[in-house]
Amino acid sequence: MVHESGQQGSRVLSVVAMNHAVNDGSIYLLSSLFPVVLAIFDLSVFQVGVLVGVGYLVSVVGQPIVGRYSEKIRPEKLLSAGIAIIAASVVTFILSTGFYSLLGSVILLRIGSCFYHPVGVSAVSKAYARRNLDRAMGIQSAFGDLGILIVFLASAPVYLTLGWKATFILFAAVDAADIAITLALLKSPNANRLSSQRETPPQTRNDIGRRIPLFFLLVSFVSGACFAIILNYTNILLESDSHVGVFLANMAVSGWIALACVGAISTGKWPGAKRRVMFLSLIFLLSAATLVILAYNASNLTLAIPLLLINGFTVSATYPLTYSELSDYLGEESETHGRSFGAIFSAQTIGGSALGVVSGYLSAAYGLPSAFFVAGLLMLIGSGISLSWRHERRF
Repeated sequence: MVHESGQQGSRVLSVVAMNHAVNDGSIYLLSSLFPVVLAIFDLSVFQVGVLVGVGYLVSVVGQPIVGRYSEKIRPEKLLSAGIAIIAASVVTFILSTGFYSLLGSVILLRIGSCFYHPVGVSAVSKAYARRNLDRAMGIQSAFGDLGILIVFLASAPVYLTLGWKATFILFAAVDAADIAITLALLKSPNANRLSSQRETPPQTRNDIGRRIPLFFLLVSFVSGACFAIILNYTNILLESDSHVGVFLANMAVSGWIALACVGAISTGKWPGAKRRVMFLSLIFLLSAATLVILAYNASNLTLAIPLLLINGFTVSATYPLTYSELSDYLGEESETHGRSFGAIFSAQTIGGSALGVVSGYLSAAYGLPSAFFVAGLLMLIGSGISLSWRHERRF
């Protein structure tokens, strides 16, 4: 039975990881071509900020709803429904004629993206409750970064070869393939009953799931805000300050994402739960330093590239560490996972939404480096919040 459960857990993790790659890659397809989109549609940096901010705002509303009801619906149906909506939105981008039609496509895209995080991460949390949890969370998180990396590496060459419309059609086809694989691999009743096999009697802390500690919401807000700034504005910053083309700018961002993969997956090999929050505080602090220095040295690629690489490792490592800490805190009470992860992903997307719009305003008013300086200050705050939680946590 243990071996069978292990195989089922691996199947869940494999499908969830694949969905994370496709979900996040599709979301950031537009961001990878922002320098091109600015020229094609004659957009301002502030309008880019509105696209980013509104997109995240849709996720703020949608993710808690999906998380609240996800426990009652088979995961493959929810994951496939989300990717189907994303595929439809990717196709609508080629019909866009200006800012408002682009905004409509972004809203549809973000509706589809509301499904993955509460459903996928919750499934991994239940499948690996207290057994290789950090490793599993690191793997699923790393695949999200891998999907973004593939998009940033591939979108510019495909665009230069086939044009921007063909680029979007190609990625829509990838979404369709993901749906077919998800339905094929997760339709097994045994795979879907995995979580119920691991259920335990209700916990004595009855408030868990109805109200999670503020710590998880705050650090998720900070991580989400900084992630959004880097992925949506770095290629614009490098093109502006270093005068490089979209391909080279995307290559630099791809380096950031590659180190993000390493940061996410390596957390599974770090020390156990009692030291998890200490590491979280340290990587927040290191990330803050890299962002502040990068803010005023983007024109110096010799310095900017190493800073981006270090930052990619640190920012991405905050995600699996936070997810594992929350999963440990919740225990194995399955009915609380969907809504709790939905709550922290809402905080994460609120951070992305707020800083997406604020960064657009700051960039237009004071220059692009100001947005990265603010991101550095937020990461510094995240370090302090993590230290305070370390003293409150009861193991």
